[in-house]
Amino acid sequence: MKPIRLKRKLLFNGTLLALLAGLTPMLHASADPVGELRSLSALKDVDLSKLSHGDVSAAGAPLGQLERGVSVQTAYVVRAPVRSTVSLIQQWNPTRYPQLRIFLQGDLPANAGPQSFRNLTSAPSNSSVRAFVQATEKLPGDSSKLQLSSAEVKQYPGGTSGGGGVPSPVVAFWSQILAQRVRDFVSGGLGAEPPYQNGVSPASEVARLIDNSGNARSHFSPIISGGRGSPSLSWQLFDANGQAAVSLDAFYAKPAGDGYQTLDLGFYSSGGYYVVVTLQQLWPVKVDGKDATLIWRVDLVSTGALRELRGVERLGSGAAMMRKIQEIVRAFVRGAR
Repeated sequence: MKPIRLKRKLLFNGTLLALLAGLTPMLHASADPVGELRSLSALKDVDLSKLSHGDVSAAGAPLGQLERGVSVQTAYVVRAPVRSTVSLIQQWNPTRYPQLRIFLQGDLPANAGPQSFRNLTSAPSNSSVRAFVQATEKLPGDSSKLQLSSAEVKQYPGGTSGGGGVPSPVVAFWSQILAQRVRDFVSGGLGAEPPYQNGVSPASEVARLIDNSGNARSHFSPIISGGRGSPSLSWQLFDANGQAAVSLDAFYAKPAGDGYQTLDLGFYSSGGYYVVVTLQQLWPVKVDGKDATLIWRVDLVSTGALRELRGVERLGSGAAMMRKIQEIVRAFVRGAR
């Protein structure tokens, strides 16, 4: 994502701020980044040498009793100084890696309008995108395969149109939906985002994920609770289990001691997940005598796909998500070299 400076700050709802009000910011310089990572994370045996050669350590972490929540923690090294690594994270374009199945990505201004999503017309004509189009064309009668508010479901005018990856009526509908959700977010934060038709609220989901994230909740309190500066906003079209989905994202970066913290908030998606919170701690380290960056990444995900799973099935789903995140991180590390 390319950095975009917005005039407004991301506003978390009062519930989330209340969760963090009593936490003490951890902004001290770390004399032993590897030791700190091991003490904070579920990754107790990380090896800096292995990470510096492209290894990506990963582990699942419990999220209390959240029936639709999952957490994955990863550790990796980028062979660049911390500030350069922050820029690489902001500028990374995952659409260059076909195996990730991210079809489109675009940056957004604060005053995003329907025209900001015109690149939807260039979506590939594959089975995933066709499934997304077909699900949209069933509105307003059948909304079971899309995540929309009750009011949004009624906005599709109906009708179908052949040709292209995404027909013009579908582009027009989603451009309006996404533009309005961006405007709501910029003006009122997570609390202004309408709940999905099934009652799931993005603001409540983010609060629940963070409240159950263990050490991550306190360690990342500086960037979660405020003083983050201006965000970068972006959107994506990606594959979500065989059906494409559109999503909206806000990204923050904040100095923390001699390192940095980042917060990547997926606050809307038409499928695949309800919300995603990705937190990253960046520590300066030396690799072969040169400046490099050790990163602890914490992904907190709320998805309806986990709600009915138990036992082995739930473990298998969590393992699949861990592998997917490792794949994304490996692609980023290769691109950052």
